[in-house]
Amino acid sequence: MKKLGALLVGLLLLSGCSAAGINQKAQLQTTTSTLRTQVGIQTKMLTLIDNEAAAFPSTFEKAYAKDPTQDFKAAGPVGVLLTSREQAYKRLEAAQEQIETATTALTKVSSQRSPNLPEAALSNALNSLKLAKLDHKTFDSYYKEMSSAETTFFSTVAQAPDDEAAINAALGRLNEYTSSLSQQAEIIQANLQTVTKDVAALSSAVAKMK
Repeated sequence: MKKLGALLVGLLLLSGCSAAGINQKAQLQTTTSTLRTQVGIQTKMLTLIDNEAAAFPSTFEKAYAKDPTQDFKAAGPVGVLLTSREQAYKRLEAAQEQIETATTALTKVSSQRSPNLPEAALSNALNSLKLAKLDHKTFDSYYKEMSSAETTFFSTVAQAPDDEAAINAALGRLNEYTSSLSQQAEIIQANLQTVTKDVAALSSAVAKMK
């Protein structure tokens, strides 16, 4: 009777371990899928933000030549450009939120020790996600500073729409922020490539889990 009881306990333990392994695998598959999707969105939105920020000077100059007194920020091609860029920024931030939620899920799985867990691949993915998050914070700061500089620029234009020298000087200062943002976008995209590679490696390792 004692042997039968011990056997039943052993089977239950094995069953519990198997269920835990299955749950971990399913969770990791869902999480890596989310990461692939959201990192892809971020890469596209970063390119869009960078391109539209770079297009701002020429777009403004053409609009200014037609009517220097218009409300550039609210209407016309400049307004359209800014609206499109802000929508891309919001999508970038929404993707970042999902990436951080997925990162938390990976961290939780990583803390659940299991002989079946691909620890090396999981650790690599978490490390690259951590670095990408830090660079995202820096990019976010640059974007907000550039937006603030744009507000100052539009104020300069509104106060003296005929003062081309002052406007050109203000546009030059704004371009410095745009250039810095572009550099940061390149850094993030390089890190997102690493994230993509590490998540793909993790996904492959997860597929082999029993």
